[in-house]
Amino acid sequence: MIQITILYTGDIHARVDQFLRLAYIAQLQRYDLNAVGRYVIQVDAGDVEDRALIESDLSKGAAMFQLLKAAGYDVSALGNGAALPYGIQVLENIATTSGLPLLCANLLTRDPQPVPVPGLLPAIIMQCGPMRVGLTGLTADFNGAYEQFFSVSTPDAIETARAQAQKLRDQGCQLVGVLSHLGYELDVQLAKALPDLNFIIGGHSHTVLRYPVEVGSVLICHAGSYAEYLGRLDLTIDDEGQIVKHHGQLIPIPEDGPQHQPTAQVWQDIQAKTQIKLSETVGHLSAAVDLAGDRACGMGQLLADALRAHMSTDVAFCITGHLFSGLPAGPVTLGDLVRASRSSANPGATRLTGAQIVHALEHGADPKVWQQTPTALRGAAIGILQVSGLTYRLDHTAPEGQRVSDVRVLGRPIDPTEVYGVASTDYELLAPREYIPGLEFSAVRFDTPWVVREVLQNYLSTFSPLTPGERPRITIPEGGSNPYVGPVVRPVLPADK
Repeated sequence: MIQITILYTGDIHARVDQFLRLAYIAQLQRYDLNAVGRYVIQVDAGDVEDRALIESDLSKGAAMFQLLKAAGYDVSALGNGAALPYGIQVLENIATTSGLPLLCANLLTRDPQPVPVPGLLPAIIMQCGPMRVGLTGLTADFNGAYEQFFSVSTPDAIETARAQAQKLRDQGCQLVGVLSHLGYELDVQLAKALPDLNFIIGGHSHTVLRYPVEVGSVLICHAGSYAEYLGRLDLTIDDEGQIVKHHGQLIPIPEDGPQHQPTAQVWQDIQAKTQIKLSETVGHLSAAVDLAGDRACGMGQLLADALRAHMSTDVAFCITGHLFSGLPAGPVTLGDLVRASRSSANPGATRLTGAQIVHALEHGADPKVWQQTPTALRGAAIGILQVSGLTYRLDHTAPEGQRVSDVRVLGRPIDPTEVYGVASTDYELLAPREYIPGLEFSAVRFDTPWVVREVLQNYLSTFSPLTPGERPRITIPEGGSNPYVGPVVRPVLPADK
């Protein structure tokens, strides 16, 4: 008989303090289990990273995978917290920097012979005494978003798992499991479709399963989120590779418990390096820029200018929801930019008629749109469209469809039939947002390795010292600028720096 224990987590989302406590408990578990002759495999089901944490954001996720490695993890599934916002290009750096294997078999290149994108492994085999344990990984395809934004393919998860499981069996693996970032419902479908799997360690849906769910003979395990639980699955396997006994549980992690010191030291080193980066000067502004969601503002116009320059277009527009604060006059540090923008939006460019541009401005002027605070913007109000190369008149009190007028391109009245090059971000350019209904994805050129903060940083460093456009490009008649009911954006104060 072989005794194997799988320790598992998922959806930690950069809750570092709590994770350090979890790592301490995991260390105790490993010591106790090894002492009684059990083999231990420690895995994560994806999304350890989260752009809400500066250290995670600046490293594009790599810092959080370094913590997994320091805490004794053997392997992690690929979540969506790094590849979607920052681009698949970051995965190779994450794997190299952390030294942690990243499993994902259903995110492939578009080569004639597709293989996992650089940085990913389709499967891994772990030796537990005489027994070979095979693991493959799957990630959610986000309704085709990966294939839209990147030159990759996302084959069917179930068929991919079927093929990988067979390969692992052919390589002598007696035990085969899946690290899944598909969510609980799809994990159930996977278990029904592949009854020969032994277990699925899942994430993505933040599901708390206090005990394994048995679908046929397949064990499905989820440990919730935010490092609140450490999952433990004990398996007893006979010489034929059959699970003859199993027991699973979730171990609650106290919020006031001790932390794993080796991992805490790695975290302190990451923090110190991050602070050095944040203190670096990236440019100079001759005047401060403010932020407002209901009128023209310096910060919004600065971002629009940066997008227009980055994508080399005639005009640009963008929401203020990408931004959280203005910037002070004088030296601008990377820390200032991080506080000013945490958006994961990628710059993009397309060609639009004058009529389409006017429609976008009018849609953006609808209070039912710009006063929203969607989850994607982390609490920021969407705001009206800020512009570069454009000016327009906005009357908040006018009826729907008549709020925007006198739209001009470089001082000339916009021609409804003329086609203009337009820069923006994926937030505004994707058809579901309805700024530009019917815009085909293939008609947009996205620069996916870049995010908004990096566009601003490049613009500031290129044109420093920069004199921002202080003249408002949106004219609002007197008495027509009072309807805003979203959050108040506080100015940048010296103490914030």
